Amino acid sequence: MKRFTIVSEGYNVDEVNRFIDVVIKRLEKLNNENTILQMKISSLEERLRSEKTEEVKLSEAILAASQTSDRIKSLAREEANMIVEEARNNANSIVHEALLTAEKTEHEAALLKKNITVYKNRVVNIIKSQLEIAEDLDKYDIDN
Repeated sequence: MKRFTIVSEGYNVDEVNRFIDVVIKRLEKLNNENTILQMKISSLEERLRSEKTEEVKLSEAILAASQTSDRIKSLAREEANMIVEEARNNANSIVHEALLTAEKTEHEAALLKKNITVYKNRVVNIIKSQLEIAEDLDKYDIDN
């Protein structure tokens, strides 16, 4: 606390005026510093709001990207399942056709075997018949 010199009519006016001048200068300096600090606070608050806005936008973008990624994964799984199902159906169709072809080939082979047996029996019968005719020719005397 400042103490002033006491003179006959009260305090020394020059000391009081110098003190008031010092107080005014300090107040002006504090007011200037306060104004500067208020401006810095406002600037930082604006920057914080801006960063929060950017953070929110970034969070929204990340969320959107995540949702899009999930949708793409889901669609890929569905497409993969469809491809597998189609492949199974195609495989079943190919196997079915192969079985039908094999059955047809077996039937044709059996028919050919039967035809060969019939043909072989006919040839054997013809040869036997020809042999009998040849044996009968020996009975006839052709020289006379």
